[in-house]
Amino acid sequence: DDDDDHDEHGHGHHHHHHEHRHEGESEDEYGIGTFIYYRRKPFDRQKLDDFAERWPKNIIRCKGLMWFSDEPEMAWVFETSGRQIQAGYSGQWIAAASESERREILAQNPKIQEEWDEKVGDRMIKLCIIGQKLDKKAISAELDKCLAD
Repeated sequence: DDDDDHDEHGHGHHHHHHEHRHEGESEDEYGIGTFIYYRRKPFDRQKLDDFAERWPKNIIRCKGLMWFSDEPEMAWVFETSGRQIQAGYSGQWIAAASESERREILAQNPKIQEEWDEKVGDRMIKLCIIGQKLDKKAISAELDKCLAD
């Protein structure tokens, strides 16, 4: 009967993905979407440089904080706009401060305390990625390959 044929010919692939969004994800009618890439491990500088060479063209903009395994005390701002990719110092992570400074900062900023990680403190990679027809899984997998071992 017809129903069995329907799936065999691949006609069942026209789902509307916008109904299955996750936190921090959205897409508009032009296929422009956004998602947050969030990890607590640092990037390997060389691996990220290599990926930057073949940065996906459909990423319109990317901005956020990151850290590198070879310089764990420093926070970096990562920013792309079109084909331009920049990274610049953003200061030190609170986790790199002295014990007394850290205690004082955390006492004054309970929000930071909430996101504090036992091992890495406030260090994180948090990138907001905006682009057209983004394959979140593929982009996340590529970025994951840039993480330090």
